[in-house]
Amino acid sequence: MNHSLIAVLGLAAASLALDAQALTVSVEAFDNATVQPGGPRSGSSGKAFFNIEGADNGSFASYGVARFDLTAAKGSFDEQFGVGGWKIDLVSVQLTQSNASFSTTGGVGIRHTSDDSTGIQPGSSPLAHPVSGDFADLAPLVDYTFTPISTGTLETHVLFDASGANPTGSLQLVADVMGDNLVTLLFVDLDPAVAATYAGVTNASRPGATLAVEVSAVPVPAALPLLGGALGLLVLRRRG
Repeated sequence: MNHSLIAVLGLAAASLALDAQALTVSVEAFDNATVQPGGPRSGSSGKAFFNIEGADNGSFASYGVARFDLTAAKGSFDEQFGVGGWKIDLVSVQLTQSNASFSTTGGVGIRHTSDDSTGIQPGSSPLAHPVSGDFADLAPLVDYTFTPISTGTLETHVLFDASGANPTGSLQLVADVMGDNLVTLLFVDLDPAVAATYAGVTNASRPGATLAVEVSAVPVPAALPLLGGALGLLVLRRRG
């Protein structure tokens, strides 16, 4: 086999190998809020815990807001695959239960918003439970049933999966990840009795909400005809 043919085959094989690689980076939220009727929960518990509670919980009714900074993660993707050389295959969020006597089974919905600027700090935020009207572009990602098991129990919820069908919110989420470095997720109560209780970003023992993004190399379609042509040349050479 001549050297040029070896080089062609090597290039094609390298391209195909790169396509098969994947990289997953997990990023813990840098801020969160438990938004009650009176605004984001204040005090040390306001950041150490992350609760989603339905209307039956009165003044403790709440939805959650979590914000993530993907600057370092996207830098890792660019380093591995090159700028513009990667695509998103899977996005999921992991929550760690931090249960109390009032933790109660019920529905929770995860939503995406492109609003990364509305304040979520106690005493200065315009937000209040219920979520209606607080974010203009809320889009659905996934709904699930919170079931209290034990403190420390990990829950993983898939927000986007390139291999399957995805709701509008998932596509909005992917566009957001590709477009800038900040991601804001909302966790809303779907049942009046639900009290979903999780660790927050300043929890001393357990991580807050954590976003995991899996990417792989953008396919290189040119590698396949290149490889086919190289093999054809090899056959012709042997016949000759």
